Amino acid sequence: MASVKEAKFGAEAKPAKEAKWKDDPVLHDSGPLGWRFKGADKNGPFSWATLTDPKFKEVIEKLHEFEGMTLAQMRGTGSHPIAKNQLCKEAQDRLKAIKQDDIDELMSFRLTGPNRVWCIQQRNLMRVLWWDPEHRVYPVLKDKADRKKLKNRR
Repeated sequence: MASVKEAKFGAEAKPAKEAKWKDDPVLHDSGPLGWRFKGADKNGPFSWATLTDPKFKEVIEKLHEFEGMTLAQMRGTGSHPIAKNQLCKEAQDRLKAIKQDDIDELMSFRLTGPNRVWCIQQRNLMRVLWWDPEHRVYPVLKDKADRKKLKNRR
């Protein structure tokens, strides 16, 4: 005798659907990397408004490449999280001004040379915040003497 379920829906079970994003990399074991631009800063020193059309296309294409990477691969490109207190004063002040200073760190995506895109990471979602073409948000001192001066000031 067939069960009520088999009688209602047929005796043969349908094959399970394959996940649409099955082959996408997993970031923090929570799904593929995604971008959200709704909160992108349109004013201030690191505004997306400064990005010209040809450069914008280049930036979007590079962000698209990151979608196919694991977290380890992204870090291999020079992309990594930076603690909020290590950002330049201008960036920390801007976070306060746009009421985003309740975060502990930002994710820095290295595109090419000094070009960076700054995001607030929420699991696998990157909330795009700033465009930093001159690496000003988190300046890195390359000169040994400058690093020593900075260390002595702390």
